[in-house]
Amino acid sequence: MKSMVVNTPNVIRVLRQLATSGIAALIALGAVLGPVSPAAAHHGWPGFETDRLIYISGTVSSDGVWGNPHSQFDVTLDSSMPADTPDLRIPEELQDPEDSSRVNAAHSYKGPHKELEIIIAPPAWSGRWGLGRALKIGERFQAVGYINRTDDGLFRPVVFWYGDDNVPVNQVLGNTLPVRAPPSEVGFGHYRLMA
Repeated sequence: MKSMVVNTPNVIRVLRQLATSGIAALIALGAVLGPVSPAAAHHGWPGFETDRLIYISGTVSSDGVWGNPHSQFDVTLDSSMPADTPDLRIPEELQDPEDSSRVNAAHSYKGPHKELEIIIAPPAWSGRWGLGRALKIGERFQAVGYINRTDDGLFRPVVFWYGDDNVPVNQVLGNTLPVRAPPSEVGFGHYRLMA
């Protein structure tokens, strides 16, 4: 049997390096996998009430922020809206009856706010689907989408229409709604109505 000589100071130094780098790796991993901050939570669909689509209409009321990771602006809502989504052209990507019927059946916003903050995809994404510029204050805006679960003044469209020509812009990845909730269930906040 061979004997092995171990240099104790070298072994201790190597163990310390491994321990230090292991702790650093765990801290980095925790930062990456840790809980999402409220500021970052609005970037995905799970932060929104995806069990019911809402229709809104109004005019752009702020210059907003146009860029990455999302563009945001305010819309002053019309004082009177139709009961549900008016007859608007559905983007080609959302014309499957499973999606278009839900968009067309979305009931109008009945919440407490006269103005909503709108969050849409960044310019590179929106530009591919029909909006290649920032919206202007006073420009017409209509949308179907979701209210945020924790901030009921934040709205994220799955589709929106802008300008006097009602140009449609898809806001979902691909060609399906993030959730295909039953189209007959509508409501706002904790109150639900059956259509």
